[in-house]
Amino acid sequence: MPPPPDSEQVFFKACVRLILNNPRLSRFSSMSSSAILQDLQGGVYGDNSALRSLKYLTCNSKDSLIPKWLPPSVTHLNLKTLFGSRYDPFSSASGSQPGRKSKVVHEALESLEVSSIECPAHLTDLLDQAPNLKTLSINGFNNGAFGSSFGTAAPVPEDKSITWPTTQITVLKCRATRAIHANVAGFEGFFTCFPLLVEYHDDMWSHFVSTHLVRHCPLLEVIRMQDSSGASVFGAAPKPQPRRLEFIVSDSVSVLLTGLPKLRVLNIPHEAIAAGNILRRPWVCLDLEEFRCQIAELPFLTKENEMLAQDIRQRETAGATSSAQQQQHLTTNEEKRLLEISERCLSTRRQIMSQLSKLTSLKYLSLSPDFKIGNEIFDNRYNITLVYKSERDGRSYIRYNDVLPDTLQFRLDSGLDQLASLENLEYLSFESMDHQMGTAEIEWIARHFPRLKEMRGLVTENHVGMEPDPENDALVALIRSLRPDIVQRQSFSGY
Repeated sequence: MPPPPDSEQVFFKACVRLILNNPRLSRFSSMSSSAILQDLQGGVYGDNSALRSLKYLTCNSKDSLIPKWLPPSVTHLNLKTLFGSRYDPFSSASGSQPGRKSKVVHEALESLEVSSIECPAHLTDLLDQAPNLKTLSINGFNNGAFGSSFGTAAPVPEDKSITWPTTQITVLKCRATRAIHANVAGFEGFFTCFPLLVEYHDDMWSHFVSTHLVRHCPLLEVIRMQDSSGASVFGAAPKPQPRRLEFIVSDSVSVLLTGLPKLRVLNIPHEAIAAGNILRRPWVCLDLEEFRCQIAELPFLTKENEMLAQDIRQRETAGATSSAQQQQHLTTNEEKRLLEISERCLSTRRQIMSQLSKLTSLKYLSLSPDFKIGNEIFDNRYNITLVYKSERDGRSYIRYNDVLPDTLQFRLDSGLDQLASLENLEYLSFESMDHQMGTAEIEWIARHFPRLKEMRGLVTENHVGMEPDPENDALVALIRSLRPDIVQRQSFSGY
């Protein structure tokens, strides 16, 4: 009996026949694609005209560079790095030898996706190989090469005088950028490569990025973070957690809003803008269509002090009818200070609402994501700080601690009416904000946002262990009766 055929060889030959018999083949992805295409390009199977229509290719690379046998018709390449392989600056793929700088250039390549970048020299070699790139996707950075204390690989020797090329790239997508952020010194010139950049995507946000984007990428229109909460040391990103009130906001977003006039999309939901920075300098990106970021550090009063300030105003407005009453109701210095703080709170909110009102192209406005899905909240459900007994019914409920008082309020006396200019608004989210809306605000929203399709922030019914709120339920019922076309949703990604 003859031995069974080698399954890998059978698959290899089947792929070759597939390519040869499909002259209009435009996409090809296989673990064996490198060997197959190398043989086809080398004439092993005769005429290689079958490759002329190939546009999208996924292949492996032994040296982490674009292979020299790449068919000239390929415009989109997904380059996989074989396990255990390393970047080789003197490989045959790069065409470099000691004392030589020549590289194999692929003029037709428009989009490149790489599994990882090992060092700045590795990236510059790839950019030199594909001078007409429009889209670059980087799925990881070698920790050891960029100085991270968690890297285990020996770093590639680095040329201190490395020259970063200027590219035509308009779309940059990065993942797992913690390595380069841990040691910025190796990547000072990274963003100088992208003077024509229009879109920047990442899965985490680092504060140093802002100034580089403003300085080197003036045409930027889209900044989108898939998960701006960051990445943990050992891999998986933690669930977002509510900001602590005593922590100072490290605002790295204001510089984008005041320095990128072409910005249309700002999606950094877990970062916060300090209210004081909004007051100090106006935004220049007035064509924003999507705004997803928090606004924090607004001055505020406790509910008790706010009620006291209202009583003082009412007393002063009503006046006194006799000199004895005037003497009795003279405003004390403490009350004057309370009124000053209250006025500053209202003034700050109104000024921020005024800034938002200038974004007349806005379709998507999210001023706070939902933090009720906080990390490990149920692992700590017996912690006395997370469980409380309700004064209303005496039952125990979970305290999520996600709503902070230093956020924006959607009240008419705080400037909500200024947002009437947002006629194109389709999405509104304020899930972990102290919005303090009442019946008048709900009625105003129903009248003045004609294109609004979805709201998030009123409905909280799916959150386990949350105390019922009859007043909030009444607001939900009201908006549903006035505008049944506006879907009331809540974010939920699991506990």
